[in-house]
Amino acid sequence: MAGPSSATPEVRAALRKLVRALPETFRPAAEAASNAVVIDSRAWGGSERPRRDTVHLDALQKAVVDGQQVRLGYVARDRTASTRVVHPLGLAAKSGAWYVVADTEAGLRTFRVDRVVAVEPTGEAVVRPPGFDLEAAWHSILDALEQVRVPIAARGLVQPDSVWLCRQIFGERVQIGPADVDGRIEVAFRGHAVASLAGELAGLGARVEIMEPSEVREALREIGAQLVARYATSAELRDSP
Repeated sequence: MAGPSSATPEVRAALRKLVRALPETFRPAAEAASNAVVIDSRAWGGSERPRRDTVHLDALQKAVVDGQQVRLGYVARDRTASTRVVHPLGLAAKSGAWYVVADTEAGLRTFRVDRVVAVEPTGEAVVRPPGFDLEAAWHSILDALEQVRVPIAARGLVQPDSVWLCRQIFGERVQIGPADVDGRIEVAFRGHAVASLAGELAGLGARVEIMEPSEVREALREIGAQLVARYATSAELRDSP
């Protein structure tokens, strides 16, 4: 089931109209169901479509819609097993995997549904954080994860006709900003390390000018010097009698 955040504005408007048309006693459940899921079409690194073959997905979706806390059995990536009571707030699908967004004693957390080993309703009502919005929470979590996964950031300016190439090379790791006073477009890139980010940026050549940080600019200067030395030598050898 896809919530309004995964739909077009027209579909979201239709869903709101449908909810308003329902008898008042059905509205809370209908609103909960329509806002229970976010479909994130941006892939981690592929284009796999979300699956619904996870054993505990239906139980978690029911807990979200019913607004009921659950005792969650979970096995983390490092194979550490745990059991905790959580407040399920919504589900998100991304790159073929499902995640439950839940409030815990440690704050908002996401759990991969295919790592859930048990879901036991407690009979206690979910307590939703004030003003909670599933889509906003999901993207906030993703932003935090992205800063850990690709911690190096660089800011620069790119020629307008090369914006598509930036997206082609960097995917979600580039943010496109407004035009600068000289007509070039402001861009922000993220990478795993200074050297690897500079290597990717070097592929853009003079299409991009990196303004900061100085570490990335210096790495680009070194790459440029190495290329000049390599190909200048090759040209000299080729042109020698």
